[in-house]
Amino acid sequence: MKTLSRAPLATVLGCLFLLAAALMVWLGVDAHAYFLPAVALLVAAALQWRGGGQRWLRRLLLWNQFTGLVLVLDLWLGDALHLPKLDISAAMLLANLVLGGPLMSVLALPALAFLHFGPKDAS
Repeated sequence: MKTLSRAPLATVLGCLFLLAAALMVWLGVDAHAYFLPAVALLVAAALQWRGGGQRWLRRLLLWNQFTGLVLVLDLWLGDALHLPKLDISAAMLLANLVLGGPLMSVLALPALAFLHFGPKDAS
């Protein structure tokens, strides 16, 4: 029988994604828009826990980071660059919520570091 060899950080990250999804579901009771990040966080937790689909998990995390960064930069520099600030901000906010929201952005930094520098055989 083959035993599952999993890095402890992978287990912790999977549990943190699941805990963040539970928090988003709890917030979604009052504001239904939080159900979208909850679904993305559950997908991330499943991908991290199963160990398969690391490429998809990395893409999800990178796109979440990208949309969050564009959102912050647009809100900060949108007037100076003479861009349609509200249009870009609204699109990036919606994309960021669909891709996991702000909790995913916070958890993405250690998860991406683990995916890049962590052990290659254990997930």
